[in-house]
Amino acid sequence: MLSIAAIGRGLVHWRLQRLDRGCSFPHWQADEPDTYCPRCGASCGPDGLTAKGCAFCIDSEFPWHRLTRLGIYAPPLDEAIKAMKFARHWAMAGYLGRQLAAVLAGQGEHLVCPVPLHYFRGWARGYNQSQLIAEALAAELNWPMLPLLKRVRHTPPQSTLPVSRRIENLRSAFMAHPVDLTGCDVLLVDDVKTTGSTLRSCAMELKRCGARTIHCAVAAVADPKHHGFTTI
Repeated sequence: MLSIAAIGRGLVHWRLQRLDRGCSFPHWQADEPDTYCPRCGASCGPDGLTAKGCAFCIDSEFPWHRLTRLGIYAPPLDEAIKAMKFARHWAMAGYLGRQLAAVLAGQGEHLVCPVPLHYFRGWARGYNQSQLIAEALAAELNWPMLPLLKRVRHTPPQSTLPVSRRIENLRSAFMAHPVDLTGCDVLLVDDVKTTGSTLRSCAMELKRCGARTIHCAVAAVADPKHHGFTTI
C-alpha cells in the first residue's frame, strides 16, 4: 500500500516541468530568521522577542508552531507576488518555492500542504499560486505534498474586508479531506500572510485531523507597521 508520503511525491512530479527556473530577483535575498518573529512573522530584531512573542503578537495563541517567511510584502517581493496572482506570471511561483526550500532545508521532513482556492476562483485564475509554490518547495527538498484541504465556501477576498471581519469571513470556509494526520509534521504554504486569518482557519483543520506539528511557510508577510497593512 502506498504511503501518504509516496502519493504526495508522485502528485507533484509532472507539474514541475512547467515551472520556469529562469525567474529571479537580482540583488535580493531572503530575510535572515533572526530579523522577524517566528510566531507571527512581523519584523523585529532579536532584542524584540520574548518567549511569548514580539510586540505585535505577545500572548496571542496560534494554531501553528512556527512561521517562516522570505520577506515583507514590499518591493520587489510584493510586485512579483501581484504579477504571479493577477497577471498570470505563474512561473514566479517556482522561484519563490525554491527560495523557501533553501530556508527550510535541514529542518526535518514535513508533509507539504498548500492553502486551497475555491473552485470558482481557481477556475477564473487558471491555477492556485500557493499550490505552485508548495510543489516547487516540496520537489526541491524531496518532501511529500498533498492537497489535504479544500475550500468549501466561496467568500469575498480578504483584502476587500476590514480586519475585524476577516476571521468571520473564513468561518467554515475550509475543510480537511478525511485523512488521519496523527504523527505527521505538516508545512502549510501560502503566498502572503496579512492578519493570519487564512492560515489560522487552515491550521485548525489540520490540527483537527491529528497533525503533530504545523509549520507555516509564506513568501511574504504584510508588516503591521506598514500603512497599507489593512488593504492587502
